Amino acid sequence: MVWEMARTRSLGLFASCLLLLLCNGAEGQRGRERVYYVGIIEDLWDYAPSGKNLLNGEDIENDEHASVFLEKGPQRIGSVYKKAMYRQYTDATYTHLAPRPAWLGFLGPILRAEVDDVIVVHLKNFATRPYSMHPHGVFYEKNAEGALYPDGTSNMFKMDDSVPPGGSYTYRWEVRPEFAPTDDDANCLTWVYHSHMNAPREISSGLIGALLTCKKGILKETNDTVQGQTKPESVEESVRNDVDQDVFLMFTIVDENMSLYLEENIQRCSDPDGVDQEDPDFQESNLMHAINGYMFGNLPGIQLCQHRAVAWHLFGMGNEVDIHSAFFHGNTLLDRGHRTDVLSLFPATFATAEMVPKAMGKWLLACQVNDHLQAGMQAFYEVKSCGSEGSPMLTGGVVRNYYVAAEKVLWSYAPSGKDLINNVNLTEADSASEVFFGKDGGRIGSHYQKVIYKEYTDNTFTTIKPPDSQHLGLLGPVLRAEEGDTLSVTFMNKADRNYSIQPHGLHYDKRFQGSSYEDGVAKPGSHVLPGENFTYIWQVQEGPSSSDSPCIPYLYYSATDPAMDTNSGLVGPLLVCKKGALGVNRTQNGVDREFFLLFSVMDENMSWYLDENIKLFGSSDTDHLDEDFMESNKMHAVNGLMYGNLPGLEMCAGDKVQWYTFGLGTEVDIHGVYFEGNTFKKQSTTRDTLSLFPHTTATVAMQPDTPG
Repeated sequence: MVWEMARTRSLGLFASCLLLLLCNGAEGQRGRERVYYVGIIEDLWDYAPSGKNLLNGEDIENDEHASVFLEKGPQRIGSVYKKAMYRQYTDATYTHLAPRPAWLGFLGPILRAEVDDVIVVHLKNFATRPYSMHPHGVFYEKNAEGALYPDGTSNMFKMDDSVPPGGSYTYRWEVRPEFAPTDDDANCLTWVYHSHMNAPREISSGLIGALLTCKKGILKETNDTVQGQTKPESVEESVRNDVDQDVFLMFTIVDENMSLYLEENIQRCSDPDGVDQEDPDFQESNLMHAINGYMFGNLPGIQLCQHRAVAWHLFGMGNEVDIHSAFFHGNTLLDRGHRTDVLSLFPATFATAEMVPKAMGKWLLACQVNDHLQAGMQAFYEVKSCGSEGSPMLTGGVVRNYYVAAEKVLWSYAPSGKDLINNVNLTEADSASEVFFGKDGGRIGSHYQKVIYKEYTDNTFTTIKPPDSQHLGLLGPVLRAEEGDTLSVTFMNKADRNYSIQPHGLHYDKRFQGSSYEDGVAKPGSHVLPGENFTYIWQVQEGPSSSDSPCIPYLYYSATDPAMDTNSGLVGPLLVCKKGALGVNRTQNGVDREFFLLFSVMDENMSWYLDENIKLFGSSDTDHLDEDFMESNKMHAVNGLMYGNLPGLEMCAGDKVQWYTFGLGTEVDIHGVYFEGNTFKKQSTTRDTLSLFPHTTATVAMQPDTPG
């Protein structure tokens, strides 16, 4: 019995020790509380504090596009608006603002946490209206949701939904494992927080910020930037262990017409009583196409170090026009393991991508949606050496020579004169095609003067090289290269105005860049005069990733004036491949057929040749401002051809076929491409439909087995 009691006591001690060890082990896995003191302030915000369009150096009032939004007038608000904004303070006294990077703009502070951490936000409302704070991507109880709606709760569970002026509230949010990044995700995921009493109006008023949830061990042991390291003063120190920096950017059309401060902002006009809030021009002037609240290159301070990893965290907000294609000039990224230089965004979507910048200099970062590009949704980022040594330039490749000219042509969107899908005449009364191909009422019809890229055999530009395939339509020649190669493209401008060639996905010195902006460096390749030629030298430093197909597509295009040039016809496909993927004839090994398809609404109203086309094909009834006339010039085309007129898409059953697809245009260019009769493989999934957006691409592999 004594032995039995001793044995029982020993087992009890063992169980206690085991329980203690288990508890200690669990304690070791617990996260920390990350505490933030956040105030809501009201202040004036300037979308262009320089008073200039910094892309071209023009004063706002002298710039055709910037003046629409930023010029102040008797009945125009201009560039300065009253807004509400989240701001971080150093402690509970709310007397000292915490340091913040200049590029954050009007965004609130970046809230960061790891899996198992708890985010504690002490919110104080210094504004004149009640507001709240609602997070995405974390766990919260009902008393920390920060969203006002009839959810059946009351009393203490509603206090978080509306913090009155002068009031305070403490929110607790948890990064539980089921909310954290998975093994296949990036190390940190991008989310947002915002006021959620009337979310659309409050976000338009300025109340939004970024929230980051990370895997364990990614964040350093502080919420503050690290001091005492060896970087230029202009370069931010990282709070993460895995990357040198992280940058947060919000792409959105800030609709100041929806702001809660619209009436106050109107009172700042010199003739507020003369403002008509229903006037379309007034409303348009308040649509601020901004990145973090800055327009036309005014976003300050994105400074990166060459050869050091950068995490880009992008998100979109807004409404149906907020379709954004963020193009990073000069460098490429990995988006969920796939190589690209464009990230697509929609309202309330979030993207996380990694870049290791190789090209030094000041580079453009812009939304490539034509309307947004012209309206100023563009910024700069700068890459400095920071004394770092990176990987050497890839060598061992070959120099691939191309000779490309820009030439005017008379283009027909439907050479057969028929809707070949339905086998009817394009101008049949009441048909869908008649809208675009009819000529009565002064409409232009099927033929337009355009300018396209053509390939020649050598630098004499006397012998045209036949296209790779009939199906290319108005696309320029396919430029192909492997990782480590150099592309030498001699461009002859045989057209009647300045044009260029700007590639996606490649590396180059500034002088070989096809786009122009103010960065203090001459770029002769950005505006090649009529009758002159220029040779571009581009390197393929970063090819397809291990998760990509052997070849990935990009676009090249004229970027002297990107929107006008591409609508005039200057665009072509570029194929970047892994080492050894191309055969002797430059086509991909192991592939029987390759097809390159551009899906775009070609807006002939934005062509350089609209006036010429009106003179050639219009009539005395032509009114270029008439809505029906403008609609008739929006040609919904595949490679510049409509209603089944694209030839050459022929293959045999069993062929190994690669489809390279591209998007271009405006926010209406959201294309769902359906392949009837056969399926394809896209990133290890089986599909029959793919999605395209402006300046995005997609590669799919098909082995058709259904003849027809």
